[in-house]
Amino acid sequence: MLDILHARLSEPIPEPELSKMWESERTTFTTGSGDGIDTFLTAPEMVIEAHDSGVELRFHSARPDVAHPRVKHAFERAVHRYRPNVRIDWQD
Repeated sequence: MLDILHARLSEPIPEPELSKMWESERTTFTTGSGDGIDTFLTAPEMVIEAHDSGVELRFHSARPDVAHPRVKHAFERAVHRYRPNVRIDWQD
């Protein structure tokens, strides 16, 4: 099932930079390390589209009720690693 999350950032960040941030977070997940990701769930591959300060995240998940909060938290962690002062307001 395709899931889509929408967010508004306090400042625009170009798509390539957002993709770099997400891939950095995606590759740092260590299952069972207490980072909020279950041992059977890895950070999904996503299509990220940015329009000014709006961002759309598209990914596949079997259980949106479980995946959405985790993906949101991981995306926030990824952005704040590079830009700690950016505020992320979720539209969903």
